[in-house]
This record gives sequence, structure tokens and C-alpha cells, in this order.
Amino acid sequence: IVDIRGPGFMNAVEFNDVKKGLPSAEFANAVRLKALDKGLILLTCGVYGNVIRFLSPITIQDGVMTEALDILESSIRDARASVCSK
Repeated sequence: IVDIRGPGFMNAVEFNDVKKGLPSAEFANAVRLKALDKGLILLTCGVYGNVIRFLSPITIQDGVMTEALDILESSIRDARASVCSK
């Protein structure tokens, strides 16, 4: 994770390849797909496609937000295990 940014409920997490220090669209897409498998829809964006955009409604319940963040966290771990082991 290179950066976490965003105003209010629109946030983004930017990923780089640890070894190369360059933007990693492959890793961002792996996170997106892992999250989708777990029921969380995320969007990739950014010039290099290495950013995950996270949009939640302002009326989101705390429990739902916690669940979404847990899925995001586990998806990052899963993607790290699969992509970084190559």
C-alpha cells in the first residue's frame, strides 16, 4: 500500500509492486477479484489501474462497514499471498 486517500466516504487505496517500486495493476485487480468472490464490489481506477476505489453510502450501518473493511483486509492478504509469491 503506497497511499490511502479520499474525501468523506469516497476512499482509495493505491498499490505498488514491492520489489519494483512501480504501480501494480495486477495486484489491485487481484484484490478486486478476491473481494468480489467474498461479496464486495470494488472498482479499480487510476492512470496505471493500481488503485482500488471504495465508495460507501453515507447511510451505511456500522456493522456493514466493518464487514466490508474486513473483506477488503482479507482480500489484500489473499492477493498478497497469491501475487507476491510469483
